Amino acid sequence: MAPVLRVFHRIAIVVLREDVAGQGAHFDPEDPSTEAPARARWTTAHRRAVDSPNMTLFRDALRPMGGGSSRDGVLGDLAEYHGLAPEEALQRCLHWEDTSVEEWEAAPRDSADGLADFYATVESWSFDLLWYAYLQSLGYGYPESVIVADRVGRHPRGRGSMLDLGSGAGVTAQLFAALDYDVTLADVSKPLLDLARWRLERRGVQADYLHLPAELGEDAFDLVTALDVMVHVPDPAETAERLYRALRPGGLLIANYDVRRRSRSSAWHLYEDDLPLRWAVERAGFRPETLIDGVLWVYRAVPTDTRAWRLRTAWAWVRLASPPATAVRAVRRAAARAALVIAYAVLGTRR
Repeated sequence: MAPVLRVFHRIAIVVLREDVAGQGAHFDPEDPSTEAPARARWTTAHRRAVDSPNMTLFRDALRPMGGGSSRDGVLGDLAEYHGLAPEEALQRCLHWEDTSVEEWEAAPRDSADGLADFYATVESWSFDLLWYAYLQSLGYGYPESVIVADRVGRHPRGRGSMLDLGSGAGVTAQLFAALDYDVTLADVSKPLLDLARWRLERRGVQADYLHLPAELGEDAFDLVTALDVMVHVPDPAETAERLYRALRPGGLLIANYDVRRRSRSSAWHLYEDDLPLRWAVERAGFRPETLIDGVLWVYRAVPTDTRAWRLRTAWAWVRLASPPATAVRAVRRAAARAALVIAYAVLGTRR
Protein backbone atom coordinates (compact mmCIF):
# COMPACT_ATOMS: atom_id res chain seq x y z
CA MET A 1 0.00 0.00 0.00
CA ALA A 2 1.36 3.41 -0.98
CA PRO A 3 2.27 5.79 1.87
CA VAL A 4 -0.65 8.14 1.15
CA LEU A 5 -3.10 5.24 1.15
CA ARG A 6 -1.63 3.97 4.42
CA VAL A 7 -2.32 7.35 5.99
CA PHE A 8 -5.93 7.32 4.78
CA HIS A 9 -6.30 3.74 6.00
CA ARG A 10 -5.19 4.72 9.51
CA ILE A 11 -7.46 7.78 9.49
CA ALA A 12 -10.41 5.62 8.43
CA ILE A 13 -9.79 3.25 11.36
CA VAL A 14 -9.79 6.15 13.82
CA VAL A 15 -12.93 7.72 12.39
CA LEU A 16 -14.97 4.54 12.08
CA ARG A 17 -14.39 3.72 15.74
CA GLU A 18 -16.61 6.70 16.56
CA ASP A 19 -19.50 5.56 14.36
CA VAL A 20 -22.47 4.52 16.52
CA ALA A 21 -24.47 2.98 13.69
CA GLY A 22 -23.14 -0.52 14.31
CA GLN A 23 -22.00 -3.06 11.81
CA GLY A 24 -25.48 -3.70 10.43
CA ALA A 25 -26.56 -6.77 8.50
CA HIS A 26 -23.97 -8.97 6.84
CA PHE A 27 -24.23 -9.21 3.09
CA ASP A 28 -24.50 -12.34 1.00
CA PRO A 29 -21.81 -12.75 -1.69
CA GLU A 30 -24.28 -14.77 -3.77
CA ASP A 31 -26.79 -11.92 -3.85
CA PRO A 32 -26.66 -10.49 -7.41
CA SER A 33 -26.44 -6.97 -5.96
CA THR A 34 -23.22 -7.74 -4.08
CA GLU A 35 -20.18 -6.22 -5.73
CA ALA A 36 -16.84 -7.99 -6.07
CA PRO A 37 -14.23 -7.46 -3.34
CA ALA A 38 -12.52 -4.08 -3.68
CA ARG A 39 -8.94 -5.27 -4.13
CA ALA A 40 -7.71 -1.74 -4.80
CA ARG A 41 -8.47 -0.86 -1.16
CA TRP A 42 -6.63 -3.81 0.32
CA THR A 43 -3.44 -3.38 2.28
CA THR A 44 -0.35 -5.31 1.27
CA ALA A 45 -0.86 -7.78 4.13
CA HIS A 46 -4.49 -8.27 3.10
CA ARG A 47 -3.55 -8.91 -0.53
CA ARG A 48 -0.81 -11.35 0.41
CA ALA A 49 -3.13 -13.19 2.79
CA VAL A 50 -5.84 -13.72 0.18
CA ASP A 51 -3.26 -15.20 -2.20
CA SER A 52 -1.41 -17.11 0.53
CA PRO A 53 -1.26 -20.91 0.89
CA ASN A 54 -2.51 -20.27 4.42
CA MET A 55 -5.76 -18.96 2.94
CA THR A 56 -6.22 -22.36 1.32
CA LEU A 57 -5.88 -23.94 4.76
CA PHE A 58 -8.34 -21.39 6.16
CA ARG A 59 -10.92 -22.23 3.48
CA ASP A 60 -10.36 -25.94 4.09
CA ALA A 61 -11.15 -25.35 7.78
CA LEU A 62 -14.61 -24.14 6.79
CA ARG A 63 -15.45 -26.81 4.19
CA PRO A 64 -17.61 -29.81 5.14
CA MET A 65 -15.88 -33.16 5.65
CA GLY A 66 -17.63 -34.77 2.68
CA GLY A 67 -16.49 -32.08 0.28
CA GLY A 68 -18.03 -28.82 -0.79
CA SER A 69 -17.45 -25.10 -0.49
CA SER A 70 -16.72 -22.89 2.48
CA ARG A 71 -20.30 -21.66 2.24
CA ASP A 72 -21.61 -25.23 2.32
CA GLY A 73 -19.57 -25.92 5.44
CA VAL A 74 -20.58 -22.76 7.30
CA LEU A 75 -24.31 -23.04 6.63
CA GLY A 76 -24.26 -26.81 7.03
CA ASP A 77 -22.55 -26.61 10.41
CA LEU A 78 -24.85 -23.92 11.73
CA ALA A 79 -28.00 -25.58 10.43
CA GLU A 80 -27.14 -29.00 11.81
CA TYR A 81 -25.77 -27.79 15.14
CA HIS A 82 -28.70 -25.46 15.90
CA GLY A 83 -31.37 -27.65 14.31
CA LEU A 84 -32.30 -25.16 11.60
CA ALA A 85 -33.07 -25.24 7.91
CA PRO A 86 -30.13 -23.90 5.85
CA GLU A 87 -32.15 -20.88 4.71
CA GLU A 88 -32.98 -19.99 8.31
CA ALA A 89 -29.30 -20.37 9.21
CA LEU A 90 -28.47 -17.97 6.38
CA GLN A 91 -30.93 -15.37 7.63
CA ARG A 92 -29.57 -15.63 11.15
CA CYS A 93 -26.07 -15.07 9.77
CA LEU A 94 -27.11 -12.01 7.84
CA HIS A 95 -29.08 -10.48 10.72
CA TRP A 96 -26.98 -11.64 13.65
CA GLU A 97 -26.59 -8.12 15.07
CA ASP A 98 -30.35 -7.68 15.65
CA THR A 99 -30.39 -10.95 17.57
CA SER A 100 -27.30 -9.99 19.54
CA VAL A 101 -28.94 -6.74 20.64
CA GLU A 102 -31.97 -8.73 21.80
CA GLU A 103 -29.75 -11.13 23.74
CA TRP A 104 -27.84 -8.25 25.33
CA GLU A 105 -30.98 -6.40 26.35
CA ALA A 106 -32.71 -9.50 27.72
CA ALA A 107 -31.16 -8.81 31.15
CA PRO A 108 -29.11 -6.11 32.91
CA ARG A 109 -25.45 -6.24 31.83
CA ASP A 110 -23.99 -3.60 34.15
CA SER A 111 -22.50 -6.12 36.57
CA ALA A 112 -20.02 -8.99 36.40
CA ASP A 113 -22.86 -11.50 36.81
CA GLY A 114 -24.91 -9.87 34.05
CA LEU A 115 -21.96 -9.92 31.67
CA ALA A 116 -21.17 -13.54 32.54
CA ASP A 117 -24.80 -14.47 31.86
CA PHE A 118 -24.58 -12.90 28.39
CA TYR A 119 -21.48 -14.87 27.49
CA ALA A 120 -23.03 -18.05 28.92
CA THR A 121 -26.15 -17.78 26.76
CA VAL A 122 -25.24 -15.89 23.58
CA GLU A 123 -25.96 -17.78 20.34
CA SER A 124 -25.93 -14.97 17.77
CA TRP A 125 -22.15 -14.75 17.77
CA SER A 126 -21.79 -18.25 16.34
CA PHE A 127 -23.64 -17.05 13.22
CA ASP A 128 -21.62 -13.84 13.01
CA LEU A 129 -18.23 -15.48 13.50
CA LEU A 130 -18.68 -18.28 11.00
CA TRP A 131 -20.28 -16.07 8.37
CA TYR A 132 -17.52 -13.49 8.72
CA ALA A 133 -14.96 -16.28 8.35
CA TYR A 134 -16.73 -17.22 5.11
CA LEU A 135 -16.57 -13.59 3.94
CA GLN A 136 -12.86 -13.53 4.74
CA SER A 137 -12.34 -16.68 2.70
CA LEU A 138 -13.69 -14.84 -0.36
CA GLY A 139 -11.72 -11.66 0.20
CA TYR A 140 -14.52 -9.51 1.58
CA GLY A 141 -13.57 -9.39 5.26
CA TYR A 142 -10.18 -8.51 6.72
CA PRO A 143 -8.43 -11.93 6.95
CA GLU A 144 -6.79 -11.41 10.32
CA SER A 145 -6.24 -15.09 11.14
CA VAL A 146 -4.46 -15.70 7.83
CA ILE A 147 -2.42 -12.50 8.23
CA VAL A 148 -1.31 -13.76 11.65
CA ALA A 149 -0.42 -17.16 10.18
CA ASP A 150 1.57 -15.46 7.41
CA ARG A 151 3.43 -13.39 10.01
CA VAL A 152 4.18 -16.28 12.39
CA GLY A 153 4.53 -19.26 10.08
CA ARG A 154 5.34 -22.74 11.27
CA HIS A 155 7.24 -23.04 14.51
CA PRO A 156 11.02 -23.27 14.01
CA ARG A 157 11.20 -26.34 16.26
CA GLY A 158 8.74 -28.13 14.00
CA ARG A 159 5.78 -28.23 16.38
CA GLY A 160 4.75 -25.26 18.49
CA SER A 161 2.01 -24.78 21.05
CA MET A 162 -0.70 -22.19 20.52
CA LEU A 163 -3.46 -20.77 22.68
CA ASP A 164 -6.42 -19.12 20.95
CA LEU A 165 -7.97 -16.85 23.57
CA GLY A 166 -11.59 -16.10 22.78
CA SER A 167 -11.57 -18.95 20.30
CA GLY A 168 -15.14 -18.43 19.10
CA ALA A 169 -16.11 -21.01 16.48
CA GLY A 170 -12.56 -22.39 16.40
CA VAL A 171 -11.47 -21.44 12.87
CA THR A 172 -8.21 -19.74 13.92
CA ALA A 173 -7.25 -22.78 15.98
CA GLN A 174 -8.02 -25.03 13.00
CA LEU A 175 -5.69 -22.98 10.83
CA PHE A 176 -2.81 -23.30 13.29
CA ALA A 177 -3.47 -27.00 13.82
CA ALA A 178 -2.97 -27.37 10.06
CA LEU A 179 0.36 -25.57 10.53
CA ASP A 180 1.43 -28.29 13.01
CA TYR A 181 0.74 -26.42 16.23
CA ASP A 182 -0.72 -28.14 19.27
CA VAL A 183 -3.75 -25.91 19.78
CA THR A 184 -5.76 -24.99 22.86
CA LEU A 185 -9.05 -23.17 22.55
CA ALA A 186 -10.12 -20.97 25.46
CA ASP A 187 -13.37 -19.06 25.73
CA VAL A 188 -15.62 -17.70 28.45
CA SER A 189 -18.65 -18.51 26.28
CA LYS A 190 -19.71 -22.12 26.80
CA PRO A 191 -22.02 -22.08 23.74
CA LEU A 192 -19.17 -20.98 21.47
CA LEU A 193 -16.69 -23.42 22.99
CA ASP A 194 -19.16 -26.29 22.57
CA LEU A 195 -19.73 -25.33 18.93
CA ALA A 196 -15.98 -25.14 18.30
CA ARG A 197 -15.42 -28.56 19.88
CA TRP A 198 -18.23 -30.04 17.77
CA ARG A 199 -16.83 -28.54 14.57
CA LEU A 200 -13.24 -29.59 15.20
CA GLU A 201 -13.99 -33.10 16.41
CA ARG A 202 -16.10 -33.93 13.37
CA ARG A 203 -13.19 -32.77 11.18
CA GLY A 204 -10.67 -34.84 13.11
CA VAL A 205 -8.75 -31.87 14.54
CA GLN A 206 -6.97 -32.64 17.81
CA ALA A 207 -7.24 -29.83 20.36
CA ASP A 208 -7.58 -29.00 24.04
CA TYR A 209 -10.42 -26.87 25.37
CA LEU A 210 -10.56 -24.48 28.33
CA HIS A 211 -13.77 -22.95 29.59
CA LEU A 212 -12.59 -19.71 31.14
CA PRO A 213 -11.81 -18.68 33.83
CA ALA A 214 -9.96 -22.02 33.84
CA GLU A 215 -6.24 -21.84 34.53
CA LEU A 216 -4.07 -21.30 31.47
CA GLY A 217 -0.93 -22.81 32.99
CA GLU A 218 2.58 -21.35 33.08
CA ASP A 219 5.25 -21.40 30.36
CA ALA A 220 2.83 -23.51 28.33
CA PHE A 221 2.61 -21.79 24.93
CA ASP A 222 4.83 -20.37 22.20
CA LEU A 223 2.02 -18.29 20.70
CA VAL A 224 -1.19 -16.70 21.96
CA THR A 225 -3.76 -15.15 19.63
CA ALA A 226 -6.36 -12.78 21.10
CA LEU A 227 -8.27 -11.59 18.05
CA ASP A 228 -11.35 -9.39 18.62
CA VAL A 229 -11.25 -10.43 22.27
CA MET A 230 -9.75 -7.83 24.58
CA VAL A 231 -12.65 -5.38 24.08
CA HIS A 232 -14.97 -7.96 25.66
CA VAL A 233 -12.79 -8.60 28.72
CA PRO A 234 -13.87 -6.77 31.90
CA ASP A 235 -10.46 -7.19 33.57
CA PRO A 236 -7.78 -6.55 30.90
CA ALA A 237 -4.89 -6.12 33.36
CA GLU A 238 -5.54 -9.49 35.01
CA THR A 239 -6.06 -11.13 31.62
CA ALA A 240 -2.79 -9.74 30.27
CA GLU A 241 -0.91 -10.97 33.34
CA ARG A 242 -2.37 -14.45 32.92
CA LEU A 243 -1.34 -14.50 29.26
CA TYR A 244 2.18 -13.40 30.17
CA ARG A 245 2.49 -16.27 32.64
CA ALA A 246 1.06 -18.72 30.11
CA LEU A 247 3.61 -17.82 27.43
CA ARG A 248 7.11 -19.18 27.36
CA PRO A 249 9.89 -16.54 27.55
CA GLY A 250 10.13 -14.84 24.18
CA GLY A 251 6.71 -16.11 23.10
CA LEU A 252 4.40 -14.05 20.93
CA LEU A 253 1.04 -12.49 21.71
CA ILE A 254 -0.93 -11.19 18.72
CA ALA A 255 -3.94 -9.08 19.59
CA ASN A 256 -6.18 -6.36 18.25
CA TYR A 257 -8.49 -3.87 19.96
CA ASP A 258 -11.84 -3.53 18.22
CA VAL A 259 -12.92 -0.56 20.35
CA ARG A 260 -16.10 1.26 19.40
CA ARG A 261 -18.07 4.21 20.63
CA ARG A 262 -20.83 2.88 22.87
CA SER A 263 -24.23 2.32 21.27
CA ARG A 264 -27.03 -0.26 21.36
CA SER A 265 -25.46 -2.17 18.51
CA SER A 266 -22.00 -2.31 20.09
CA ALA A 267 -22.86 -2.47 23.81
CA TRP A 268 -20.82 -5.67 24.22
CA HIS A 269 -17.70 -3.77 23.14
CA LEU A 270 -16.76 -2.67 26.65
CA TYR A 271 -14.18 -0.03 25.69
CA GLU A 272 -14.32 3.06 23.52
CA ASP A 273 -10.55 3.63 23.49
CA ASP A 274 -7.66 1.22 23.02
CA LEU A 275 -5.17 3.07 25.24
CA PRO A 276 -6.18 1.37 28.53
CA LEU A 277 -6.03 -2.04 26.83
CA ARG A 278 -2.62 -1.46 25.29
CA TRP A 279 -1.32 -0.15 28.62
CA ALA A 280 -2.59 -3.26 30.42
CA VAL A 281 -0.79 -5.50 27.92
CA GLU A 282 2.53 -3.64 27.90
CA ARG A 283 2.76 -3.27 31.67
CA ALA A 284 2.19 -7.04 32.04
CA GLY A 285 5.51 -7.74 30.31
CA PHE A 286 4.83 -7.53 26.58
CA ARG A 287 7.02 -5.52 24.23
CA PRO A 288 5.33 -4.32 21.02
CA GLU A 289 7.28 -5.46 17.97
CA THR A 290 5.07 -4.76 14.98
CA LEU A 291 1.77 -3.12 14.15
CA ILE A 292 0.19 -4.62 11.04
CA ASP A 293 -2.18 -2.38 9.08
CA GLY A 294 -2.83 -0.24 12.14
CA VAL A 295 -4.89 -3.15 13.50
CA LEU A 296 -2.87 -6.19 14.60
CA TRP A 297 -0.31 -5.78 17.37
CA VAL A 298 2.52 -8.29 17.60
CA TYR A 299 3.98 -8.46 21.11
CA ARG A 300 6.85 -10.46 22.58
CA ALA A 301 6.97 -11.63 26.19
CA VAL A 302 10.15 -10.19 27.73
CA PRO A 303 11.73 -10.40 31.21
CA THR A 304 10.24 -7.94 33.68
CA ASP A 305 13.17 -7.78 36.09
CA THR A 306 15.55 -5.70 33.96
CA ARG A 307 16.34 -2.02 33.78
CA ALA A 308 15.43 -2.01 30.08
CA TRP A 309 11.94 -3.27 30.88
CA ARG A 310 11.44 -0.65 33.58
CA LEU A 311 12.45 2.08 31.14
CA ARG A 312 10.14 0.70 28.43
CA THR A 313 7.27 0.53 30.90
CA ALA A 314 7.84 4.13 31.98
CA TRP A 315 7.75 5.21 28.35
CA ALA A 316 4.63 3.10 27.77
CA TRP A 317 2.92 4.97 30.62
CA VAL A 318 3.82 8.27 28.97
CA ARG A 319 2.42 7.10 25.61
CA LEU A 320 -0.65 5.27 26.86
CA ALA A 321 -1.73 6.28 30.36
CA SER A 322 -0.36 9.73 31.24
CA PRO A 323 -2.68 12.77 31.37
CA PRO A 324 -1.15 14.26 28.20
CA ALA A 325 -1.69 10.98 26.34
CA THR A 326 -5.34 10.75 27.37
CA ALA A 327 -5.88 14.44 26.56
CA VAL A 328 -4.45 14.05 23.06
CA ARG A 329 -6.61 10.99 22.52
CA ALA A 330 -9.73 12.88 23.64
CA VAL A 331 -8.98 15.59 21.07
CA ARG A 332 -8.42 12.98 18.36
CA ARG A 333 -11.72 11.28 19.14
CA ALA A 334 -13.57 14.59 19.09
CA ALA A 335 -12.05 15.36 15.69
CA ALA A 336 -13.08 11.93 14.43
CA ARG A 337 -16.68 12.47 15.53
CA ALA A 338 -16.71 15.86 13.80
CA ALA A 339 -15.38 14.23 10.63
CA LEU A 340 -18.23 11.71 10.77
CA VAL A 341 -20.82 14.47 11.09
CA ILE A 342 -19.34 16.26 8.07
CA ALA A 343 -19.12 13.04 6.05
CA TYR A 344 -22.75 12.11 6.68
CA ALA A 345 -23.86 15.66 5.90
CA VAL A 346 -22.04 15.54 2.57
CA LEU A 347 -23.40 12.08 1.78
CA GLY A 348 -26.92 13.11 2.78
CA THR A 349 -27.21 10.43 5.50
CA ARG A 350 -27.44 10.56 9.23
CA ARG A 351 -26.35 8.11 11.92
